Amino acid sequence: MKIIHSLKLVMSKAETWRFHFLHKREANEILCQIEKEKGKLSVQLRKRASEYALDVFGTERYAPWLYVYTAFAGTFKEGWIPDNYYREIVVPKTQGAYGKLSFNNMLTNSFFKTEQFPDSAYFINGQWLSKDLRIVPFSQIKEILFQNHAEVVFKLDQSFQGKGIYLFNKATFEEKVIRRLGNGVFQYRVQQHGFFDDFGSSALATFRLTTVIDPLGNPSLRSAYLKLGRQGETHIHANAAVSVPIKISSGKLADEGHLTNGTTTLCHPDTKTNFKGKIIPNFGEAVQLCKDLHLKAPYIRIIGWDVAIDYLGKVQLLEWNGYHNDIKYSEATQGPCFADLGWEQLWKDN
Repeated sequence: MKIIHSLKLVMSKAETWRFHFLHKREANEILCQIEKEKGKLSVQLRKRASEYALDVFGTERYAPWLYVYTAFAGTFKEGWIPDNYYREIVVPKTQGAYGKLSFNNMLTNSFFKTEQFPDSAYFINGQWLSKDLRIVPFSQIKEILFQNHAEVVFKLDQSFQGKGIYLFNKATFEEKVIRRLGNGVFQYRVQQHGFFDDFGSSALATFRLTTVIDPLGNPSLRSAYLKLGRQGETHIHANAAVSVPIKISSGKLADEGHLTNGTTTLCHPDTKTNFKGKIIPNFGEAVQLCKDLHLKAPYIRIIGWDVAIDYLGKVQLLEWNGYHNDIKYSEATQGPCFADLGWEQLWKDN
């Protein structure tokens, strides 16, 4: 038993080392790109971030993301949450196993008791299910999916960063293809609001809203940013997307957006459409919907919602992420977003 325990301890330490090594590498790559554009992070600011990581979070291994945030902002701000600290410490404490419910797309509409997700059908464990979770034969699925829509999107469970997403029309939809792909949800392809067409991509524009339930049980929006695809894409890919911060009080876009490597841009790189002065349509309605739905799962303390606005102005919720939802872009451009929640104390409980 002692040998087994020792082996588990060694494996756990190796996994932790690898986790922080990968985060450090990613943060350094982004920092390098920012410094090419904005100049080298000063010794004083780097030292301030390192000391803060050690004093507040107990170790300097959380410093690399603080370097990135500082380089983005041009100054150091107390209250920032490093991304690796968030994933290692905050997520298990505030979301836990319940947050993993978001991995299973089939549960979403019934879980939140809403029709705001554009789900049409599901393929789960070899069975075809209708939107109301009835088992139906494959012969009916094509009729269900394409009766009112020319194209559908198939999203695998645990799809993320644009991976595991497939587009089908009636001609390309084949049973064997879906069975080979695995469990997932079929959603009709949302036709986006004309506001987003100005940015030129055929990929559906979405915006990420991050809501939090505070210790008193109140929901609040903590960050928001727009995600835009590039020309020629059918959907947004994380390694090529354009992100633009959104002012959470008004839905107004920031003057500057960013490419995935941290490079600043005043406009969409393909269409040259500027971000300045533009306001997301029906933003307030989207925020209220996400806050209301979050109250149905208050034990999942932080949720990231991917939202679209359709051509009629209706809010469409494409997915929710209750586990490992990303905060680093929001912290770098809008943060500190969570300074009042006491998350910096959570590591002391371990």
